[in-house]
Amino acid sequence: MEGKQNKFELNYHNSAINVERHSIGKQTIFRIIFSDKRPPLIITRALHENAYKFWTSIPEGRQREADEIGTLISEYFKTIT
Repeated sequence: MEGKQNKFELNYHNSAINVERHSIGKQTIFRIIFSDKRPPLIITRALHENAYKFWTSIPEGRQREADEIGTLISEYFKTIT
């Protein structure tokens, strides 16, 4: 992800979210700050035992948001490359 933005804003359900990309070792995580004051969300891509990747929240429990926002992040990076 060299040269890509580490902080950017996306539209999620007609509200702005601020996304920050961080690297921890070889793992990339994303911290999402919501404009509606709900708690921040940390998401990452994980590898399923059947060898496919999926978005997940850290800690677990906000899977729907992780899926939806992860898809937005993936689309964002496709548009800036």
